[in-house]
Amino acid sequence: MQFNHANFAVADVRAAAEFFTRHFDFAVVGEAHDNFVVLAGEGGFVLNFMATGKAEASYHKNFHIGFFVGSVAEVRLKHAELVAAAYGPGEVQQFSRGGSRTTTFYCEAPGGFLVEVATTATDQAAAAGSVS
Repeated sequence: MQFNHANFAVADVRAAAEFFTRHFDFAVVGEAHDNFVVLAGEGGFVLNFMATGKAEASYHKNFHIGFFVGSVAEVRLKHAELVAAAYGPGEVQQFSRGGSRTTTFYCEAPGGFLVEVATTATDQAAAAGSVS
């Protein structure tokens, strides 16, 4: 069995699609007016956004989708990009997850759910070209 897609109910389909196409390199592969869009990302990851009507859907405060990048520098660059675009991401943090050191931040996407950008690479590993 293969994971196929994740579907999110959002009040503004176009805003959600723009966030992921502009900042996370997704491409629009299917669209039905303003009420539904299908986006494809790297590795075949598919996101669907479906209109909820007037109200935003309610997601659990810890619900999120995550993206891993190859270096601490990439985490910081994405953070700066989202700050400049006025999305207000949380601070970049470092902590341990199951023994691995992780550099990460979270940002609320249009639609009310969180997006995580993280790496387990260290500055030294990233400088040497190692990707975790």
